[in-house]
Amino acid sequence: MFNFKKLSLSSLSFLPLSFPLMSEPLLKVEVTATNNYQGGTVSAASEWEPSANFPLKKYVAERINFHTHDDPQVFVQVMDWVASQWQHDGMNAAARDASSLDILKSVHNKGERYRCVEYGSVMADILSSMGYYSRTIGLQSTDVAYGGVGKGHVATEVWSNSLNKWLFFDPQFSVYAQYKGEPLNIYDIYLLKTQGKFKKIDFITTGQYAEANNINSKNAKLAYGKFLSNYLGFHTSSTHMYGNKQNVYLMMEATTPALTFQGAGSTKRSLFTKQVDMAYPKINQTIISITALPNENQDVHTVMDEFSIQTQEEYLDHMWRFAARGELSMGFNSNMHNEVRYQIKIDEHPWIDLDSNEYNWQLAKGNNRLEARSVSGKGMPGPVTFIDVSYQ
Repeated sequence: MFNFKKLSLSSLSFLPLSFPLMSEPLLKVEVTATNNYQGGTVSAASEWEPSANFPLKKYVAERINFHTHDDPQVFVQVMDWVASQWQHDGMNAAARDASSLDILKSVHNKGERYRCVEYGSVMADILSSMGYYSRTIGLQSTDVAYGGVGKGHVATEVWSNSLNKWLFFDPQFSVYAQYKGEPLNIYDIYLLKTQGKFKKIDFITTGQYAEANNINSKNAKLAYGKFLSNYLGFHTSSTHMYGNKQNVYLMMEATTPALTFQGAGSTKRSLFTKQVDMAYPKINQTIISITALPNENQDVHTVMDEFSIQTQEEYLDHMWRFAARGELSMGFNSNMHNEVRYQIKIDEHPWIDLDSNEYNWQLAKGNNRLEARSVSGKGMPGPVTFIDVSYQ
């Protein structure tokens, strides 16, 4: 902080000729809008990373040609296909070491039928093989500890780069959820329920599945809403934390941790949390560290000394002389795993690749916009980070 009182006033007659005597407009560099804010959670669980499961990807591709690979439309198509592969059997669990490919082969070659667990894992694994972050999630009632059987359900959540959020899908019923056209995850659904808006949620059954199973969409919406509302006590997911694989329980309607599942104990320990970002981290994010570069001609201390600035008013009057120039130094950071490269888009110009994680942005007078994103080694672009900057 500058101390105006310690500076002595010099005579204007002794001003050096290097300083123009006439005042010039002060050009301010100011952020007018942005989503470039660092969150509390900066990395995703390795369990959710896209996998190089080529055999599974090849097996599915030989049986279905998805109309699009765009996010999030492809999520719906994958769910619709998985939901149509077998009829639900709540008592038939796949072998512990069975992969999603093993499960599909058993379905197609032996006519096997499986639980919600297998629906959830097969959908998640297929999307993972296609380059998306996906996971199975557990949904449990508030009385899961000792309320009897049928107190848990398993579904899938997938990270949407285009919407910058996790999305919920239930491949057992081929259902996804929207509110006023916006796709939802389980925590969104829970919040809407607490706000008295649960009945306004659209639980949508995919068209092909509904037609193949002679399902009335309106009746299905009501029935599924009634079903799901019983399972908003806990949201569970698996993640690697504190050096170990952990079961993370996000407490929603539940008020106390549940130490058993339907009365049974387990050797697997669980972490209980009320912090949403523990269960719903923002992943694939691009965070930009940024500063306006200093004036190349004069610095603030030189101007202060030469003009013997003593007051706030004098400081503001002379600010144009040392004000930061219209150039921003930027560093790009990402919580994507493995190989990452960066792309930027300035105003209406096309996306360009950067050779490094640094860039100097020369501003034009007026309003400026820069968008940035991380791109994975598989060529999957992440959500867009933007900064709007005024230079005038």
